[in-house]
Amino acid sequence: MSHNARQHLEQVIFPFWMQNGIDAEQGGFHTCFDNRGRTRVSEDKYTWSQGRFVWLLARAAALVEADLLDVPGVSADSLVDLSRSGAEFLSRNALRDDGTCAFALSRDGWNAVPGQPDRSVYADLFAAMGFAELASRTGEESWLRQARTIIDRAAADINAGSAPTPPYAVPVGRRAFGPHLILLNALVVLTGAERAVSGSATREELLRSEVDAVMSFRSTGAGFFEMPLIVAGDASDLVSRHRVPGHALEAMWIALEAMELLGTEASTAHRENALAAIAPLCDLGWDTEFGGLFRYTDRDGGRPQGPGGSAPYEDLVRTTWDAKLWWVHSEASAVTAIAARRYGRTECAEWASRIWEYSLDTFPGGADGAEWVQIRNRDGTPRDEVVALPVKDPFHIARNLMQLVELDAAEPASAPASVPEAMPR
Repeated sequence: MSHNARQHLEQVIFPFWMQNGIDAEQGGFHTCFDNRGRTRVSEDKYTWSQGRFVWLLARAAALVEADLLDVPGVSADSLVDLSRSGAEFLSRNALRDDGTCAFALSRDGWNAVPGQPDRSVYADLFAAMGFAELASRTGEESWLRQARTIIDRAAADINAGSAPTPPYAVPVGRRAFGPHLILLNALVVLTGAERAVSGSATREELLRSEVDAVMSFRSTGAGFFEMPLIVAGDASDLVSRHRVPGHALEAMWIALEAMELLGTEASTAHRENALAAIAPLCDLGWDTEFGGLFRYTDRDGGRPQGPGGSAPYEDLVRTTWDAKLWWVHSEASAVTAIAARRYGRTECAEWASRIWEYSLDTFPGGADGAEWVQIRNRDGTPRDEVVALPVKDPFHIARNLMQLVELDAAEPASAPASVPEAMPR
């Protein structure tokens, strides 16, 4: 297996998804594959992954246009057409007049899936990200209008504490990091799209406030609170003590990108705090016995500690804390490389190399399956279960590998030798 971002995208990731993910008959995308990528287990279409796929195809088109990526047998225009078709599927079937989206649809899009939640703010925001990125490629204002409608509703609900967060509810009396993280991500994509289409952005104040919100979860030690108490109290329980290093690592590059969009007036303290958090987050999450990053840790490292109840989220933390997940490692590979190469953080260069090597030694399917086996046990063996949604999602892998390709193209001379580079062209 080549340890080369562009080559991996062109030979492993995109071939699988272009062959298996496009529903040319009904519109939208197939993502309900088993963890090994060998069997399509359902034809249901989750808005969460449909929106991500729209984003992915539009973003890949930009790299193809820039001669940074070849998607085998598919032109940039064809990628845009596929992205638009997926966006039309979502707009026609999932998006409601009030700015919310259906959580899951039948293959043809005409029906909600029985037994599934009505809505998740995460699904809403991923649809908005897809619409906004498509607008960047096409200049079509209609996609920006729909993205704004969704984002405005999501932001109001998140800040009111009323946003639904399936598949896991936020325990009563707590605020949650995840909704602010994804809202910030959607705002970054929207702001970039608006500037590309019209030269000005309409939600910069909201972008600024969400940078503040995300950084407000930073704890005094290593890591970020995932679900802190709204009212200060005893914080020795499991939910208060646990940390999610992968989530925080993903958040740091998104926050840094938001600060770049906001310009020099953005908080210097936020930028320094974000950069300074990256290496300690890697250290907090790293498994010194088997390598790789844990899914959940205690605030002091290792297995999460503290008493708790039997809520689904608490059970998830207890039973899967030592799982090794694909998205944690691709996001960590990207943010450590960005910190090392774009911002000169030398303490992140070694982490970038270590995590990159572990990721591509562990997750690509090889004899175990197609594309990546996205969920692994602590020792790296396949773990055949579902994380969050019953889907196999290309979003994180492709996004982060494309970030590495773009990073290499933008700043080839500044890259330390130990940081992953893209395939020379």
